[in-house]
Amino acid sequence: MIYNSLHLILSIAVRAYFKKITVKKASGIPDEGPMIIVANHPSTFMDPVVIGLQMKQRIFFLSKAEVFRSGIAKWILPKLNIIPIYRKQDDATQMHKNTETFEKCYEHLAKKGTIMIFPEGVSLTQRKLEKIKTGAARIALGAEAANGYKLGVKILTVGLNYSNPHEFQSDLFINMDKPIEVLDFAAQHKQDPFKAAHALTDLIRQRLEHHIINIFDQDTDRLVRNIETIYKSKLVLEIEDPVLKSRPIKEQDFEMTKRIVDAVNYFRENQPLRVQRISSMADDYFTSLDRLHLKDHLLSNFSRSRSVFLRTTLTLSYFILGFPFWLYGLVNNYLPYKLPYYITRAITKVKDWHGALFISSGIFTFIIFYSLQIYLVHRLFHDPWITLGYFIFLPVTGFFAYAYHRKFSNVKGKWLVFTLFMKRATLVSQLITTRQSIVTEFEKGRNEFNKILQ
Repeated sequence: MIYNSLHLILSIAVRAYFKKITVKKASGIPDEGPMIIVANHPSTFMDPVVIGLQMKQRIFFLSKAEVFRSGIAKWILPKLNIIPIYRKQDDATQMHKNTETFEKCYEHLAKKGTIMIFPEGVSLTQRKLEKIKTGAARIALGAEAANGYKLGVKILTVGLNYSNPHEFQSDLFINMDKPIEVLDFAAQHKQDPFKAAHALTDLIRQRLEHHIINIFDQDTDRLVRNIETIYKSKLVLEIEDPVLKSRPIKEQDFEMTKRIVDAVNYFRENQPLRVQRISSMADDYFTSLDRLHLKDHLLSNFSRSRSVFLRTTLTLSYFILGFPFWLYGLVNNYLPYKLPYYITRAITKVKDWHGALFISSGIFTFIIFYSLQIYLVHRLFHDPWITLGYFIFLPVTGFFAYAYHRKFSNVKGKWLVFTLFMKRATLVSQLITTRQSIVTEFEKGRNEFNKILQ
């Protein structure tokens, strides 16, 4: 009952939180077990939620035993299908309890159940895969061995690619591959369980690395992000591969970032001084933007700045006509929207938890505020139709208020560039010239790398 109710609430909350969720799901993914789902872990308990909502079957989750310390947690977590796993870094003296955990997993898989495991063993918001633990492989192979290698356990690898898991109305690309057949490792497991577990773990790692953007160091990640900001939209627009071009835009976006990473790694290895020079140019450019409180997209569109004047009437009409709806949405949604930010930052300063805490606390604030507001409107008017209309307009105008604010900020930014240009034309012109020089360097690198691939 608790599991099903929470599933419905989280489904609504996740759809509201993310602007767009794109799922690439290979064929052959079963709707029941025995199956183990393994994934990267960039956003604490948001990760099992977004994956679980994509699956039809009921899922059991392995979570670190630390979260079971309170009495309430010990009571409610098992009802949410959460099983404790004991980690050496938390308390080495408790590791023996994993024998019982593994046995529970074996029993669950024998009943055609599905288990979710995050084999990195830690949640960090980064575009990098940490070392994969052998637990998932050992459970899968152990369950097969305990049932005479007749279960047919599968391992589904899932890659989570957030544009920013801690930002409201961000994007999420979920990458699911065809499941691994654990029985392919049965013969090796009979001969050497240790080697079989490590071989299966290596395959899991390879699959996960293929599903995500995996960058090994911060300098490379910073350069890749700079290239994405300045140049990736151009790459996506100029895709020539007809197969890739027919796919969803977020999948195209993911593949372009993969290619950018491959190109940067190649040039860093073969032309390190060139990469260092281009990276310094990009860093200096973005440092200058930060000092002036500007965004790159404002300069990229500056050559078309006359459109600001041409569209002034339309823009002003939008703001004037939309103002009452913005005000209505703001008044009715501001507190339940802002309170989760304050709650999240009061609970922890660790950014890796912010997105998950925001969405979980937001569930409570919106339920409480919306319920109170609807109750008061019904008591005031005693009309079910007015109450229903008010209920419908609450989220609709809330999203409109958010979009209105984003559009206002964008227009404000364009005028900031224009007024800055009027006052300091040389500075803005230098920034535009620098940007064009960086784009030219990226274009040269792109052409050279394409020739290497041919």
